[in-house]
Amino acid sequence: MSNISKVSKYICVLLVSMATFQLITHLLLLFFGEKTVIGFNKLTISFSFFSGHISHQVSQSWLNMAQALEAENFNSFAILGSIELLPYLLIYFFLFKLFKFYQQGQIFTVANITCFKNIGKTLLAWIGINIFYPVLVTFIIRLSGLSDNLAIHVSVGSRELFYLVSGLIIYVMAWIMSMAIELKQEQELVV
Repeated sequence: MSNISKVSKYICVLLVSMATFQLITHLLLLFFGEKTVIGFNKLTISFSFFSGHISHQVSQSWLNMAQALEAENFNSFAILGSIELLPYLLIYFFLFKLFKFYQQGQIFTVANITCFKNIGKTLLAWIGINIFYPVLVTFIIRLSGLSDNLAIHVSVGSRELFYLVSGLIIYVMAWIMSMAIELKQEQELVV
């Protein structure tokens, strides 16, 4: 059990580091980055002894929307890239909670199952966001009168299929774990 606790502690540190790094790089790109091509932002940091490069590209299924936004003089990275960050941060959060439970010695509990279900739900919700968010952005921009030319973009690709399959698998794993806990509780009552 102490090995699980120790490894879980390291994974929690890793998850916090990854989430912090992703959030900081996003903010750096948002405020200081330059657009090189449609949907692609980069930032080069140079010191006398160090040179670094940070970049981000909106997902493939949103490239057409990014092009349309840029053509209308909108910042596609701020509008699309910021919402893309959300599911990653949510998944980091749920994984952090899960490994905190492991660190405390709670391996097969309802709280763990809830974390797994929330990760699965996040992946499944991301499909809906990926499809409907560009439509919502278009409606808001058109209704506010900022553009009359912005077309509605709906795109579904292999990434959404991956999120669907991954989300369903994770959700089913959580369901199986909850069934196992119920069976264990029933067996404890019988004995």
